Amino acid sequence: MEPWLFAVITSPLCFTATIFNFFFFFCLLRPASGVTLRNPIRFLLIIVLLNSTSLQLDIALTIVMLLSKSPFWLQTVSRALIYQFFCGNFTCNAWISIFYYMSIVPQHHPILVWIKRNLRVVLYIGFTVNQIFLVFSLSMGAVTYFLITPLEVNLTSLNSSSQAAIFESELYLFHFANFCYLLYCTCPLVTLVVSWGRTFLYLREHMKKMSQSSESFSQPQQKSQMRVTVTGMVQAALFLPSSLWTVAASILYLTDLFEIVDPNRFITLTFCSASSLGNLLCFGFSQSVFRQRLVSVFKKQKSNTKS
Repeated sequence: MEPWLFAVITSPLCFTATIFNFFFFFCLLRPASGVTLRNPIRFLLIIVLLNSTSLQLDIALTIVMLLSKSPFWLQTVSRALIYQFFCGNFTCNAWISIFYYMSIVPQHHPILVWIKRNLRVVLYIGFTVNQIFLVFSLSMGAVTYFLITPLEVNLTSLNSSSQAAIFESELYLFHFANFCYLLYCTCPLVTLVVSWGRTFLYLREHMKKMSQSSESFSQPQQKSQMRVTVTGMVQAALFLPSSLWTVAASILYLTDLFEIVDPNRFITLTFCSASSLGNLLCFGFSQSVFRQRLVSVFKKQKSNTKS
């Protein structure tokens, strides 16, 4: 992808997503009357908004760096941070799907029953371990990538055995970090698809039973569960292209073909920006704290216009 095309596509995405991020932060700080949001969902939504805002601002910085010759280390750190924020959001979505799956679907297996009883503790510990694992893999990958590139240049001019040994060790660490990153990206994808899929199947069967018994599927809680589940499925579908590209990029990294497919990382960064915006729009529809606050703002604006 050409730099100008990357800037043209991602600039409106960054601007739109940043506006939504700030508005959703306002919704969390000043929710509409009658809306309460408790942890751990509130905690995960805050992390999602922080990661999304940082992601879009970092991509905007990347666009600015295209106008000047930025140092190599700054470009490496910037892209590592973008991957960090994007994958952090990916993990948050996976834990949100687990939370709703445990809350909506009845559990019968002893292990799942125990997890449901201790869901908050499991979620916090699991999220922390995930982030440590992500920071470890991306930090090691960024450092080794930063060290490998000058070694490649030196090896072309000085074919010394010591430099070759150093290069091989750094390359091994880089591939190990990339394998950890591949594993990290694959697990949330599977979690999203399985948890939202099983939740949707449960609610569909529940609706069939209610229709057979002539019961009405009109209770607010049931409507909310179905809305959250459907938008969760949409989120999984939105994450599918970007996550598949991330997994494919990690595999290409292992085979050293990524430099040919996406040498400037513009395709990957565009996927990250577009996926983050789509994720925000899904949250705006599924989470009542955002949806009802938006409705209240429109009603207030309409009443002010009439008066």
